[in-house]
Amino acid sequence: MEIIIFSLVLVLFAGVINGSFATPMKYMTKWDEENIWFIFSFSGFLILPWLSIYFMSPNVGQVLNAIPSKLLWTMIFGGLAFGIGQIAFATSFRYIGIGLAFVINISMGTSGSALIPILWHKGIMGTAYSYVQIVGIIVFIIAVCFGAAAGAARERHKKDIGDIAEDSKARKIKPGMLLLGVILAIIAGAGSVCQGVTYIWANPAVRGIASSQSNITDLAGSVIAWVVIFSAAWVPYAIYFLILNIKNKSFSKIATSKTGKYWLFTILMGIGFWGSLIFFSKAADVIGGDLAPTIAWPLFMVFIILTSNFWSWKSGEWRDAGSRAMKRMTISLALFVAAIIVFSYSSSLQPKNPATPDDHHHDVKYKFLKHDNYPSYRFKR
Repeated sequence: MEIIIFSLVLVLFAGVINGSFATPMKYMTKWDEENIWFIFSFSGFLILPWLSIYFMSPNVGQVLNAIPSKLLWTMIFGGLAFGIGQIAFATSFRYIGIGLAFVINISMGTSGSALIPILWHKGIMGTAYSYVQIVGIIVFIIAVCFGAAAGAARERHKKDIGDIAEDSKARKIKPGMLLLGVILAIIAGAGSVCQGVTYIWANPAVRGIASSQSNITDLAGSVIAWVVIFSAAWVPYAIYFLILNIKNKSFSKIATSKTGKYWLFTILMGIGFWGSLIFFSKAADVIGGDLAPTIAWPLFMVFIILTSNFWSWKSGEWRDAGSRAMKRMTISLALFVAAIIVFSYSSSLQPKNPATPDDHHHDVKYKFLKHDNYPSYRFKR
């Protein structure tokens, strides 16, 4: 019970800081969104991840050198897919609106990351753990749908009472573009799945290599895979917002007077965004086992959504939302709480040391080989 509570606290904190990381944007009114996201990409995806891992493990280079090229490329491609998915997610807004895009993306990303790893571990399907995980995901998806429906009802009600003008900034679905928007949202969801599944697949081997190195903690070993994935994701992400800056001729706004503090704000955004993954990794380590991230990940998503809803309420977005919207949001929040209980319970049912199907990077033995004054490893059964 103590382990469950401690891991819940860690995931809660991770979800709170991730769900709050974009808050400084409301104070950066002199920059366009493409300015903010382009500058943020450096701190959130590149600089802070590498600084933190070098701080936790100065000899991280030895671990990276020891990772088999096939596994390293798997993490790189997983990161690239995630970065491309984020671009598709942002683009889908203009065709289907943020509500439907969010439902598709978050539902696919969370369910895929939680359930796909169960398939490659032998003997997991059909156990109490797998059934509880499936129930938790179903509850989570229903909660997301009710949340999106609440947002839609809120916008309709505010428009009816005149709080939103006819030319509201709210996205409208363009005729004939619904299918394209849905396809883009599905691509975004697939990218999110690649992010979670790649980490869950690669982390045991990377952590195993790191544990063989001196002065590398379990937490540092669990963070290394994230650093590689996010470094790869930065490439398409930064290129996309660079193109937007050029297209919209927005670069000049970065040098606008009295915007020096905006750079600090983007760093704070990066700390919240990247820092949340460090706490998530610690929570997974506390839960223990190769399946731990499949338990911590949906909890992480739940707390992110709850936090973002809190800030939405705090900012007055739900004022005069209407009874229908509030009822749907109440149901959504109740279901999210139920999902927390279900996923917390599943952690107590997790099989110990589940077998994996012909997976060369799980349950391997390492053989020391001397090369250029540092150890590298050769994988052997």
